[in-house]
Amino acid sequence: MRRLIVLLLSLGCSVALGAEKPISVGVGQEFKIVLASNSSSGNQWLMARPLDDRFLKLLGSEYKRGRPGADSATGNEVLSFKALGEGKTQIYLKYAKLWEKDAAPSVTTNFVVVISSSPPAK
Repeated sequence: MRRLIVLLLSLGCSVALGAEKPISVGVGQEFKIVLASNSSSGNQWLMARPLDDRFLKLLGSEYKRGRPGADSATGNEVLSFKALGEGKTQIYLKYAKLWEKDAAPSVTTNFVVVISSSPPAK
């Protein structure tokens, strides 16, 4: 059974927001993290540190526009992951321009992921 976890992070919120409550998933489950994004800024959500490939695999990233009538550049970036092995790890993200390697990101955050051998209780 697949379990979908959606977390929202507004660009103006505290960078520690993602670390407040761990994401709990079972081995083999897929989950998504949804983050506020603005396509006109040139920024996108990127890995600030490599994933620990014993525990997680990045399946992909997709930009979804906001609701009709709102600012057309404002939307959400959806990052999809798969839990590979039992344990605890972190996802470190930064909101930055891909081509500005040495520039400081405008926002950073991290998410703690706890992966168990069985799916967590709902």
